[in-house]
Amino acid sequence: MTKEKLPHTLKKPSGCIHVEHTLSGPSQRLYNCILAYVQDDISDIEGIPIFQVPTEIVRGYMHTRNDSKIKEWLMEMRRKDVEFNNIGKGGVSWGCYGFINDPEMIGSYIRFSIAPTLRQLMVDSTMFAKINMLVERKFKKTKHALPLYELGLDYRDHKDPIYGAKKGVTPWFELEDFRKYMGIIPGEFTAFKKLNQQVIQKGLKEIKAESDIVMKLDKETEKRVVKRIRFIIEDNTANMSPVERLKRIQATLPGADSLGIEVSKLSEFLMQVFDIHKPRARKIAKLYAGNESYFKEIAEKVNNKKLAGECKGKIAPFAAKIFEDENPMVELNTSEES
Repeated sequence: MTKEKLPHTLKKPSGCIHVEHTLSGPSQRLYNCILAYVQDDISDIEGIPIFQVPTEIVRGYMHTRNDSKIKEWLMEMRRKDVEFNNIGKGGVSWGCYGFINDPEMIGSYIRFSIAPTLRQLMVDSTMFAKINMLVERKFKKTKHALPLYELGLDYRDHKDPIYGAKKGVTPWFELEDFRKYMGIIPGEFTAFKKLNQQVIQKGLKEIKAESDIVMKLDKETEKRVVKRIRFIIEDNTANMSPVERLKRIQATLPGADSLGIEVSKLSEFLMQVFDIHKPRARKIAKLYAGNESYFKEIAEKVNNKKLAGECKGKIAPFAAKIFEDENPMVELNTSEES
């Protein structure tokens, strides 16, 4: 059955992120667009299936009605090789493919195939980065922001004891490996100063402005010469909706009993998002424990009222009253209110 809309989330296999390629920025975004549309069908690895995406969905996502441009990007994906590394995971340890094969525009559809071996690598992947497609389409200033953002998403929850539970960290990159990962043409940005100024810092700046994460550069030097780099990843709450913040708080909580986790998660959310003091936040959280879906509805309601200008003073008492008035319990014990 043909889908009418592009999914909001692309569950992109890590094997499709840790690659070496030189695709342009628009071609990278188009690849994610078509991958998101067909992601549920890729597991069918028998034969050589032909995938198809409605041309209107691609036009809308890429903000263009210039089919000549779309054809150029499709040809670029067919022509340029991509190296997929699967070292240490069994099976194929290295492969070189085209992103897609045999692209066509026929009638109201764009059709293409994907190499069976490449599809198998996707199916066998056990690690994924969940890419918000509304965020992904914003990266337009530099082609290096998108692959850097995907790297950050992939390691967002890969914690390092030094940085604590709320920060993720990527592996260390040798500089030459990082250049390949970013799609830098050999001979470009050979000096680290140029690489940092023109690629890394510009990419990090765009990621902070447009996405739900913030990434910071960490360097390893020998005799003042940078040898290896990695990135520290934090949530960018300024660019997240209340529900997205709630999900991230849940992802960063340490293990505990299920009820304790939920109360801690909801109270932490109320403190971080609406500045409600901890005692009151915990009392509200206990009202909604076991009813998280309704809690999310109220959080969105508070946010919408705030955006509509109904909050004339501080957000904390405004939000707390709405949560208390809308609580799912039969009666609120006001005698405990401080």
